[in-house]
Amino acid sequence: MQQKPLFSVLIANHNDGKYLQEAIESIFLQTYDNWEIIIVDDKSTDNSTEVYKKYLTDTRVHIYMNDENRGCGYTKRRCVELAKGDVCGFVDADDSITSEAIETMVEAHIKNPHCSLIYSQFYYTDTSHNVTNISQHQCTIPEGKTFLTCNILGAVSHFATFKKDYYNQTIGIDPSFKIAEDIDLYFKLEEVGALLFIPTPLYYYRIETGNNTSLGEKNHVKSISWDFLARINAYQRRHLPIEEILIPQLTHIYEEAYSNGQDNVRDTTSYKIGKAIISPLRSITKVFSR
Repeated sequence: MQQKPLFSVLIANHNDGKYLQEAIESIFLQTYDNWEIIIVDDKSTDNSTEVYKKYLTDTRVHIYMNDENRGCGYTKRRCVELAKGDVCGFVDADDSITSEAIETMVEAHIKNPHCSLIYSQFYYTDTSHNVTNISQHQCTIPEGKTFLTCNILGAVSHFATFKKDYYNQTIGIDPSFKIAEDIDLYFKLEEVGALLFIPTPLYYYRIETGNNTSLGEKNHVKSISWDFLARINAYQRRHLPIEEILIPQLTHIYEEAYSNGQDNVRDTTSYKIGKAIISPLRSITKVFSR
């Protein structure tokens, strides 16, 4: 890799026009200057077009439109395909990155040519993007484990960056994925290179407040379903014994997820559906453990 590689910032946008300019401006504030922005709009119906007009004359910003609403997997896959950078990193349209984020990641990729994916800690922010907390995830993969088998929720987190040539060795982001397309990508990148964690927060992750609770629960359940599919696909690609490893692992992960909720979590729709997923997993585990 050259000493000053091009970094492609990838933004898949769908109706996040109210935050989009903030995400883009955080790239303009970078201490590293060899970058491009690839934006793929997934048929937004808000004010996103007005935001795009502000950057049409900047040759570093490339804006593309899907012909119809295609979903996150398709849109993010297209982002990567259009990127010309040696290193790529997704920034969600409602988030942003710290001013040193790209420089830190580029240096890490140069020093670690064997790493396909390098990721960092991140800040939680409120709707106004004020920092509220720092992620406390256990992000270093334990020795002897992989991201797929480590049983740690959110082990790979923002800011996640990857070398384009390693990505090209995979089958790429699954365009059919509506949620958890990032998990699907991380599993694939792990299959062609090493993963590295940087214990410095480089990403601002916005948490929307005042959202409809039932809608949030539905999205959480959908996320679990797509996460499940990503894991199944990864086990099949790696020719691992699904019934012996994946089922006990999923039982552990999802029980942990639903045991760490609020006092009234058992009354939520997501908890009840989650238990409906876990119960048959327990039964299947008992069958295969005999």
